[in-house]
Amino acid sequence: MSLRGGGVSVVIVSYNVREILDACLQSLHHAAAAFDGTVEVIVFDNASRDATVSLLRPRWPGVVWIASDRNLGFGTGCNRGAAVATQELLLFLNPDTLVREDTLRVMRDFFAATPNAGVAGCKIVNRDGSLQAASKRSFPSPRVAAYKFIGLGSLFPRSRVFGRYNLTYLDENQTHEVDAVSGSFLCIRAEVFAEIGGFDEDFFMYGEDLDLCFRVKLTGRINYYHPATQVIHFKGESAKSRPFLSLLYFHEAMIIFSRKHLELRTLPSMLLTLGVGGLALANFITSRFLKWPRWMADLIGVNLILGVIVLGYHRARDIPHVALSNAGLYLLSHVLASVAVLLPLAYLGEYGARVARPRSVFVASVIGFLAFFSFSFFVREQGYSRIAFGLTALASILWVTGWRWIADHGGKLFRRIMAGAKRVAILGTGPRALALARLIQDDGLAGYECVGFIQFPAGPVPSEVRSNVIGDIESLASLTRKLELQGVIIVLDEGVYPAALRILAQQRSRAFEVKMLLGSPEPGQISLVDLNFGQ
Repeated sequence: MSLRGGGVSVVIVSYNVREILDACLQSLHHAAAAFDGTVEVIVFDNASRDATVSLLRPRWPGVVWIASDRNLGFGTGCNRGAAVATQELLLFLNPDTLVREDTLRVMRDFFAATPNAGVAGCKIVNRDGSLQAASKRSFPSPRVAAYKFIGLGSLFPRSRVFGRYNLTYLDENQTHEVDAVSGSFLCIRAEVFAEIGGFDEDFFMYGEDLDLCFRVKLTGRINYYHPATQVIHFKGESAKSRPFLSLLYFHEAMIIFSRKHLELRTLPSMLLTLGVGGLALANFITSRFLKWPRWMADLIGVNLILGVIVLGYHRARDIPHVALSNAGLYLLSHVLASVAVLLPLAYLGEYGARVARPRSVFVASVIGFLAFFSFSFFVREQGYSRIAFGLTALASILWVTGWRWIADHGGKLFRRIMAGAKRVAILGTGPRALALARLIQDDGLAGYECVGFIQFPAGPVPSEVRSNVIGDIESLASLTRKLELQGVIIVLDEGVYPAALRILAQQRSRAFEVKMLLGSPEPGQISLVDLNFGQ
């Protein structure tokens, strides 16, 4: 069967990602314009609460919109979207992705030239251009999962034994036969999808892509990783609205897949559940405490504050500082203080790859210390005062937010502790904007990470930046929340930027930094002017 000249139906399942979906549809619009076949885009919305359909349907009238009255999950949404698709090739695409102009053509031509292809995925990259490991992977097994769990896969990524989980021993820039590809970008012929019965709807979220790839391989077809094109994946945008449930869904999917395909039906259910649960807990902890300098700064600071305040209180009341009778209680108070600051910020993701805003850190620490402060009601008889507890909470909140504020405003020591780049968007799409983005990517502007371009003014966008346009200036406030932007760099011509400044002034936020590039960006000669919108 030849797909030369055939069409592609793109199926997207969305949930509370309106702004990111809008950017995804913009990238598809440019890809469709460069495609010589028919492109059909179908969006199945899983009862989003952010008015996705009502606000985006008028903006994208050529899209087929299906609005569900409840959240049916990813696999079911894909099946409902595929049911109305009319083209020969199906592309299941996450809403938090940006495709390149050549993406649809490359994948269509690959299937045309590869008759035995069952499923194919492309190279999926992070915001910084690095490969997302899920782009190519093997089917999980207890042994493969164990190698990854104990860290052998990270220590020996080139090993065909230890690196099998994400096939890290394969060249990421070469086409390979693989077990599975990521459901965030999964291509399959419509007839094959119908033959195997689509996605298994027992999987609510996660795991359905592995299951589908497994069943495709059972038909004798081959699954491929094909990096001739790539997409940017803003990983986990839908999951952010329900992080804890997303974690449960992910590991529930592991149990379903294992029982269904890995001959583990005789394994006691409790043993399997405990094993997966332990893996889930380990993954949760490691993902929340990646940046040890940050949580060590909070941990040490809060415990020093507690020690100083309690010591001062004891001296003022003439109470022995650590008498044998209250030593355990004193130690417990330090444990509770540590938990009060670490757990809320860890759940927020502050100790992971992201950098939270000082305002979010403040709110999370207040919530934690409210719980900590309540402990004082139970230990009053042992000589502890609610005044001491209250002062500890207030001083600790000032510490965890204060040193981040200093880091955000030029403090070199604390910025080094943060070890995180400031996430910015470039307002403009011209040659200077592209040059600045390339310098940031090459570390020519230390401490910054370019998330993408904001289109302004309206009109044609140069082909070099189209796939990285994340929205327009009117949607900047929403994009700031969804993409966790910390600032914008204006790179506009002299006659254009005044209009942009007026719009930005209406959207100003104290947590938002606005800078303007002067002149042409060159290595070591980047001149940025702070416009102080947040003051």
